[in-house]
Amino acid sequence: MELDVRSVMLVGVLLSVLTVVLLAQAGQGFPPERRRPLHLWTVGLLLQPVAWSLLAARGSVPDALSVSFGNGLLLLGFAEMARAVRAFQGLPEHRARYWGLVVAGVLALVVFSELWPHYSARVLVNSAVATVLVGSITYALWPSYRHGGFTASRLTGAFAALGVLLLAWRLTVHVFSPSADGSLFDTRPSDLAVFTYACVGVMFLSLGFVLMHTERAYGDLRQLASLDPLTGVLARSGLAEQGHRMLSESRRHGRPLSALLMDMDQFKQINDSLGHAAGDSVLRQLAERARRVLRGEDVLARLGGDEFVALLPSTDAAGARVVAERLRDALHEAHALYRGEEVPVELSIGVAEARPDETLDALMQRADQAMYRAKRAGGNRVELASAG
Repeated sequence: MELDVRSVMLVGVLLSVLTVVLLAQAGQGFPPERRRPLHLWTVGLLLQPVAWSLLAARGSVPDALSVSFGNGLLLLGFAEMARAVRAFQGLPEHRARYWGLVVAGVLALVVFSELWPHYSARVLVNSAVATVLVGSITYALWPSYRHGGFTASRLTGAFAALGVLLLAWRLTVHVFSPSADGSLFDTRPSDLAVFTYACVGVMFLSLGFVLMHTERAYGDLRQLASLDPLTGVLARSGLAEQGHRMLSESRRHGRPLSALLMDMDQFKQINDSLGHAAGDSVLRQLAERARRVLRGEDVLARLGGDEFVALLPSTDAAGARVVAERLRDALHEAHALYRGEEVPVELSIGVAEARPDETLDALMQRADQAMYRAKRAGGNRVELASAG
């Protein structure tokens, strides 16, 4: 059994060092503002080989250094990993709490190692602190389980939960079958399971943490690709994805969905008289004012040029017309500004309520036809698409 434990420790040391190298390389590919969680995790991982080396040296170095300090570094490593996950999730890191817990654990280990030596008491202290630290990783990742599908966060959280279960098993064994004498190398099955997890399993946790960063980076790129760079609202590609989802939800729940198609009446004149920079400024202001009028669940997108579309869930044609009039008034009554001068902005808006089993393209086409009727009627007005 002694050989097994030392072998597990050796493998853990080698894997920790290798994973640190991989993390350092992977971190260079992420934006600077995203590197702090990886930095915290790397620090925690660096403490692991030092801790296991001290624990493996028991008998060759004083117990205070091997048992107390070695376990303390191991726990501190898990504390830094917990902080890393919380930082990644945008949660408070609670450095003082985690470090304070580790210090309290180390002091208790000193007591049960130097003053009143008791093996199971040391195991209980070490396992209890580790359960809190590893459990906090699972808790921080719990929101990922509210969404369907496979994600790196769910995988990492599940693997952390496995660690909590193994630690709970070890705690239970030593509570009901305590042993005053013993050492790290005279292990029970629960002890060996926890050692294996702490040595080898940390690598899988680390790989999951890197995958979490990769998934978020892909998500950021996908979001950037779906946004209009000038106005910050959805681009046509992003509208397609959101629109199909909203239509599906509308049919599933039996709720109305309406579309507003907006077009500026004198956009060409603004570009010709004031320049394209003025036109860009007006478009940005139009988008900003529209966002103020629309609700949080509404979707606003730019189709191109001066054409915008808004999708209004749970809103019928009559309600959508009221929203459209508010949008038109918001721009007509308070003109856009360019270099301190007012620029009149008038909108023609077409309103269409989705029919049963209607496609997004068909809905948009009817709203577009209603918008052109508004333009032919003189502009700066709202027109409803036919309901039939």
